[in-house]
Amino acid sequence: MKHLIALVLIFTVGFYAKSYAQDTTAQATDTSKLYLVKKTDGGEFYGHILADDGREILLLTKKIGKIYISKSDIAEIVLLTTEEVQKLRDAPYQDYRNSGPYTTRYYFTTNALPIKKNEHYAMLHLYGPEVHFAVADGFSVGVMTTWIGSPIAAAAKYTLFSKNKNSMSVGTIIGSSGFLFNGKGFGGLHFATYTRGVPGKNMSISAGYGHVSNHFLNPPENLEYDVIIPDNANPTDYYDLRLQILQQFDPRYDAPILERPSTGQGPVIGFGGIVPVGKKASFILDCMTIITPSYDWVKQRSLTVNDVTYTRWDRVNSEIVHSEVTADFNVDQYAWESSGYRWATILMPAMRFSNSHTKSFQIALAGIIQKSGTYPVPMVSWLRQF
Repeated sequence: MKHLIALVLIFTVGFYAKSYAQDTTAQATDTSKLYLVKKTDGGEFYGHILADDGREILLLTKKIGKIYISKSDIAEIVLLTTEEVQKLRDAPYQDYRNSGPYTTRYYFTTNALPIKKNEHYAMLHLYGPEVHFAVADGFSVGVMTTWIGSPIAAAAKYTLFSKNKNSMSVGTIIGSSGFLFNGKGFGGLHFATYTRGVPGKNMSISAGYGHVSNHFLNPPENLEYDVIIPDNANPTDYYDLRLQILQQFDPRYDAPILERPSTGQGPVIGFGGIVPVGKKASFILDCMTIITPSYDWVKQRSLTVNDVTYTRWDRVNSEIVHSEVTADFNVDQYAWESSGYRWATILMPAMRFSNSHTKSFQIALAGIIQKSGTYPVPMVSWLRQF
């Protein structure tokens, strides 16, 4: 009887051990389901779940292999869709997170990849901060400013579609000079972006229109007048004399200085790209070219204003003698004339270093290139997800 009971126990244990081994083997070879495991510390892993005993899971990743993750360290387990799996196969370093708010932008500009809801982030530059809120999947709004709060701008981006490595988005930035210039300075940049690639490895082309108002005082006219005042005219009467002459020529004249026509508007073309150079580093190329109209100050004609009386100073025997003089003055008429277009390119080769899934550091050897010369503008920034 004892031998019979022992045989039954051995048979029962062997049967369940064999069944468990068969189930484990079946799960290990089942690669049809791919999961995203989000940890409470912000880390994320992709892989196939081989076992789950209630306390921890056994995850099979592509590069690391099998890893155990405690259930107490897991915030969420997400079953990926077929489309997400296809994107993941094309992405770099597939064991690790290949999405997130930082992958939706380059150093300064953004790409068309969609941001996920509630993945808010901030960027701290040397000149000031910017904060962006992911209010919905594919839609974010933000604020950019300097450490003194002026100028200040609002930004928005919306991804129209993102499928099969192709993404398209539209965005806008609208800004004000704030308390500088009493808020009379304003401008905006409105653009569309096409991106080819996946998070962490992609390139983008953007096109849009930018405008900046430089008319902080009065709306400009297109004509200006200039007149040469004699050196021996009474200095205290100089401006009054000039105004008197020009008002005789044109009674409407009341402003001695004419503003230059606005050159702060025109098309904007951008290019950006990012490629990984390690598990924690990426190379970024950010480029933006601004094309604006150019104007030259051109003399139109010369006219004469007759019989203008003014006070003249003369030195006689070491004494200043005042006398009233009547003379004719020549007035030159000028106008701003378009002379084509000028361009300026902002080039930003940069490196991004990801210390964790929620923190990154960027450094750019940026510069401004234009016809008049090249000006280096090195920049650094810190990214933080919250």
